Amino acid sequence: MKKDLGLPDHFTAENPVRLDSEFNPNLYFNVLTHLKLTSGYKLDYIYFNDELGGLPLVYARKSSSAPFQSYTELLKSFDEEMSGERSYGELRHKYDYLEKIQIDKMPESYFEFVTMAFLGDQFYLWWHGLYNDAKILCDASDMQYVYADMKGFEIEFPQGVKNGIEEIDFSPVVIVGESDVTVRYVTFTKWGGFFENVYVMDKDNPMQLLDVKFNPLIEYDCGINF
Repeated sequence: MKKDLGLPDHFTAENPVRLDSEFNPNLYFNVLTHLKLTSGYKLDYIYFNDELGGLPLVYARKSSSAPFQSYTELLKSFDEEMSGERSYGELRHKYDYLEKIQIDKMPESYFEFVTMAFLGDQFYLWWHGLYNDAKILCDASDMQYVYADMKGFEIEFPQGVKNGIEEIDFSPVVIVGESDVTVRYVTFTKWGGFFENVYVMDKDNPMQLLDVKFNPLIEYDCGINF
């Protein structure tokens, strides 16, 4: 769905505005079938850039409302102003849209919700925005996507890392309790390595995180600085 999107040329220009012909984040729900948006809302995004790169900010708006044209305009709706945000950092209100996403409370829905939160804004990344490269790995076969990414940067793992990968249990786990749900999966980033992410959330409201752990499995840094 997001593969080979490329980067629209105008996103590298000053004050970029998204076009209807570009990626539509509402397509996520064609894949994440245990999630749905609150009735009357849709997902949209603005594109934030600076002299060091760019990235999108996904948000939910009423279907009848006009989209925001810039990050500054979105902040203004909260009576806020720009305060040193950069393309290599985290933008304010990054996760607000998740408040409008409903789960069907099947075990899969909690996994999908966390996946949406983790990867929902990972498209049209430019230059320093590419530090947001984390991948969710659910099976050993998913390493093909890591290797393809590494090949694109003309780098490869040292033998010690390769040996460690063979020992990783990539299977995602969802444990449903009486009042909470635990989701566990493995992630990889070129600037950090392999992690076991463990999220404990309220069963009725997954936006309410009760505990989060990022347990390092294999440390790795590609050594690339943009």
